[in-house]
Amino acid sequence: MIKSLTFLTLLLPFYAFSQAMQIAAGDTLIQSVTEKLNTYTANHSIEKAYLQFDKPYYAIGDTIYFKAYVTLGAQHKLSALSGIFYADLIGPGGNISRSIKLPIAAGVAWGDFVLADSLKGGNYLVRAYTNWMRNEGDDSFFDQSLMVGSASIINANANGGKANATGPAKMTAGKPDVQFLPEGGSLVIGNYSKIAFKAISPGGLGTDIKGTITDNDGTEVTTFASTHLGMGVFSLVPHADKTYKANITYADGTTGTVDLPKAVANGYTINLNNSNADTIRVRVAAGGDGTQSQLSLVAQVNGAVYYAVQSGPFAKFFNVVIPKSKFPTGVVQFTLFSQTGEPLNERLAFVQNPAELKLDINAKPTYTTRQKVEIELNAKVKDNKPATGSFSVAVTDETKVPFDELNENTILTNLLLTSVLKGNIEQPNYYFTNVNETTRADLDALMLTQGYRHFEWKQVLAGDIKPITWQPEKAMVISGTVKKGSKPVAGGKVTLLSKAGGMPVLLDTVTDDNGRFAFKNLAFNDSTKFVVQSKVSKGQDDVVLTIDSASARGVPVIHTPLSGLQTTVAVDMTAYVNNQKQFNDEQEKYGINKHPLLLKEVVVKEQKISPVPHSVNLNGPGNADQVISAKDIARFSCARITDCLSGVLSSVVFRNNVPLNMRLKMAPMAVVVDGDFVDATDFMYLNPDDIEGVEVVLGEHYAAIYGTRMANGGLIVTTKRGKKGKEYYRYAPGVATIRPKGFYLAKEFYSPQYDNSKTNPKITDLRSTIFWKPDIITDKNGKASFSYFNADGKGSYRMVIEGIDADGNLGRQVVRYKVE
Repeated sequence: MIKSLTFLTLLLPFYAFSQAMQIAAGDTLIQSVTEKLNTYTANHSIEKAYLQFDKPYYAIGDTIYFKAYVTLGAQHKLSALSGIFYADLIGPGGNISRSIKLPIAAGVAWGDFVLADSLKGGNYLVRAYTNWMRNEGDDSFFDQSLMVGSASIINANANGGKANATGPAKMTAGKPDVQFLPEGGSLVIGNYSKIAFKAISPGGLGTDIKGTITDNDGTEVTTFASTHLGMGVFSLVPHADKTYKANITYADGTTGTVDLPKAVANGYTINLNNSNADTIRVRVAAGGDGTQSQLSLVAQVNGAVYYAVQSGPFAKFFNVVIPKSKFPTGVVQFTLFSQTGEPLNERLAFVQNPAELKLDINAKPTYTTRQKVEIELNAKVKDNKPATGSFSVAVTDETKVPFDELNENTILTNLLLTSVLKGNIEQPNYYFTNVNETTRADLDALMLTQGYRHFEWKQVLAGDIKPITWQPEKAMVISGTVKKGSKPVAGGKVTLLSKAGGMPVLLDTVTDDNGRFAFKNLAFNDSTKFVVQSKVSKGQDDVVLTIDSASARGVPVIHTPLSGLQTTVAVDMTAYVNNQKQFNDEQEKYGINKHPLLLKEVVVKEQKISPVPHSVNLNGPGNADQVISAKDIARFSCARITDCLSGVLSSVVFRNNVPLNMRLKMAPMAVVVDGDFVDATDFMYLNPDDIEGVEVVLGEHYAAIYGTRMANGGLIVTTKRGKKGKEYYRYAPGVATIRPKGFYLAKEFYSPQYDNSKTNPKITDLRSTIFWKPDIITDKNGKASFSYFNADGKGSYRMVIEGIDADGNLGRQVVRYKVE
């Protein structure tokens, strides 16, 4: 006879970790598990990043605009932990094409990547993170693949290829990989069990299958068929002395067999019913002699315990019904523990509560071209209370930018789903666009076939706390060492000087016993020049001041090509790329919102060895009025690079180490080192042995691509290995200049104002992104407003607003209107 059960239900709000938990005497297991989980979470607070982009794909010449939301913990509150945000644009070959640093203010940041004409079309990856996120590994970073179209791709497609924003298909010979996964982890003889399955094609995407389940006698037990992206669920009660196999029919009509996992004689099953809109039902049952003295069921979200229940002694089964309102929206992890604290079974479930943050938008159904659109945003939470939060809006012309809505990466899919589960999630927005009984069932199948990402119970229960390697960055730091000869200088005075933005900055500090110094809590833009000077009481000539390099962050770079990545869209980009080229040409013609030049395709019939390897000369390596190679420099016997080049460069002389263009009445020339404009005085202190080559630009032919900064010509300098050997240059003993990587200054989105008399009405408005605004803040009444003008394109316009309020509630609203 089964003994009666007693239950202790613990509803633990995740924000009350520090509060004493109300646990009855004898419930030490739940208390121990919860405390260890709290300890682990406190030491590994999870910071996440989500980026909203202005559109799903781009073309060479475009600007990628994005807004970053950085959240912390289970509540998704905007993080106050980190103050610096990194974003990398990784090209099709796996190398970083552009890297920027952004300030995080109140958990948000925004920036952009300009797709210069020197880039190639193909699959790109935007990777974004904070220094603190590095403790969890690069799997915790935000990754978004984006297709970038180009004229060369379109021309290739015109010759027989197909323009598809998904990039090259990953075609691999072989049958799909099919896995069968019992609910909770294992099959138990005599116990009712759900078995989920997932079929993955050789190309890495889900593929439909169907078939039958037969036992070892050949008797058919049940049938199965996938319902969404190769996933599905069927039920089975395994019997003793029976084994089972799946007889599969694949999408192409071929067949195969796969053995099901063997059932065990003793153990527990955990059956979860998530089909009801309001409650979750959980049934735990023992099989064979699987009787523990006591069982505990713990449900947690992102490391925060929301529910715990303990069975009576020697329970063979128990049932619980849990209101979904007890959980936040997102993935809930249910774990069954033995009386000794060993995890026995685990089950993931997704709770979809009604929208916690509602965004009302007053857009009209129809507008005309170039009409002013005035929008009022009203953000509310439960009980229609106003919500103060940070939001961003993107408006696109869907006629020019069609997209795959099911594959869209949103603030909801990312923070609630894909950042929590392991592996690739196909069509994440399918589960959020039209929530119904079918999508809920398909989402439950996903929970049964994907693994939890953030931690393993083995680590938590063992108290295996990984050491923190990377600290959160609040602001930028300039640090270094002062030595006299080979010995560190203690108590030496160090001064930091800058005239950034016209405002002088003067800071002082002293070195510690190891000669170390640091200027902390700095905030400055990219290309800011600092002078660092140290002084000692005696022997200044022997002082060596060394600046710490901050250029290498140690973040893993993708070394494998990205051409096989599945992007979030699958559309023909021909029309889009052609429109963007017309748009850029039209604006370039009138000299507004200048874009990177989109050059005509050049067919290279023969390859020539570049006289300056790794050169980033925008005209192409070696395309200059004169080129001095590393071999040339090696033949010169000189200590300074200006001495090496004096009398060697035609039509160039040096006065006070500044290059002057003799063709332009001794006008001072620009100096570019590894793609960056620098002061001529910085160029003077380059070591000749570190230089790969110098390319001389004297006239408009090669200077035009650099704009007005090279109107008087310039020297394009490439250091060896194509990257800066140093971030700083020494002027004199104890004095150095430094140009550390500072904050990137985001571009302002160009939006014409047709009610302004200065706006040229003759310019054809071919915008595909009609409006982008990353800095919308609702007031205490939950309201904000913005306005913009439609373009000349007619058809459907799509407005997407996303954001987070002060309590961590996530909001997203999509509105469409017609333009006639």
